[in-house]
Amino acid sequence: MVARGTACLGPATQAGCGALCPAFDRGCYGCFGPMEAPNSVALANHLRELGSTDPEIVRLFRGFNAWAWQFRQASEGREGS
Repeated sequence: MVARGTACLGPATQAGCGALCPAFDRGCYGCFGPMEAPNSVALANHLRELGSTDPEIVRLFRGFNAWAWQFRQASEGREGS
């Protein structure tokens, strides 16, 4: 999904749902939470390069599991932009 330009937390999310959202052509919302050691900041930077705005990236990381430090770190770095 990220390679196609769709905002997606899949590369930073724990497995377990069977990629339900991408199966329906939607970006992953990260409902199973972040994987143990994701590079959320790099994912946020990549999403920015693909055209997502900083407010869009903040909303993406603050959906489900917004208080998980891995997602919070990425969203706080984009806040106020």
